[in-house]
Amino acid sequence: MMNRLTSRERALIFLVAAVLFAVGNWALLTSLKNRHARLKADLVQKQAEIQSMKLLLAESEQSASRQAWLSAKQPRLTNPEQTRVQLLEQIKEAARANDVLLESPELGDLEVQGAYRSVSVQVATKSSWASLVKFLHAMQQPDRFIVFETATVQIDPGNASRMSCKFKIAKWYAF
Repeated sequence: MMNRLTSRERALIFLVAAVLFAVGNWALLTSLKNRHARLKADLVQKQAEIQSMKLLLAESEQSASRQAWLSAKQPRLTNPEQTRVQLLEQIKEAARANDVLLESPELGDLEVQGAYRSVSVQVATKSSWASLVKFLHAMQQPDRFIVFETATVQIDPGNASRMSCKFKIAKWYAF
C-alpha cells in the first residue's frame, strides 16, 4: 500500500517541516515579544499612576489647607464697576510709591473663568528697571489676588535707561 519514499522526497518533507517549524517559532516569538512590550508599557503606566495617586494622597492635607486658605482670603465680587475703580486706585498707589509713570489707564470687562471671576485694567507705564521690579513686587502679593495677565516690556525708544511697558492687570474674585 504505502510506497517507500525516495531520499529526495524525504529531504523535501524534512525541508518543508523545518521551514514550517521555523516560521511557526518566528511568529510565536514575535507575538510574545510584542505582548511583552505592551505589558511592559502598561506596567510603566500603572506605576506612574500609582506614584501620582501616592503624591495626591500625601498632599491631600496640604491641598485641603490651601483650599481653606483660598476660601477664607479670596474676596467675593459684589460690585464690578466699583472693583474696577478700586483696582485702578491700587495700581496708581503702587505706581506713585515706586516712581512708575502710568499712562492711558483703561478699565476692562468682567470676565468669568472656571474657578473665579476677574476684573481688569490696562495700563501703559514708563519707569526705570529697578522701579518696575519694585512695582511688580508691590502689586503681586499672595493675599491680593492680583495678576498680570499680559505684559509687554521693552526699552523706551526715547530714553534707553527707562522701560516702556503695557500691562493687563486683573484681580481675581471668588464666585
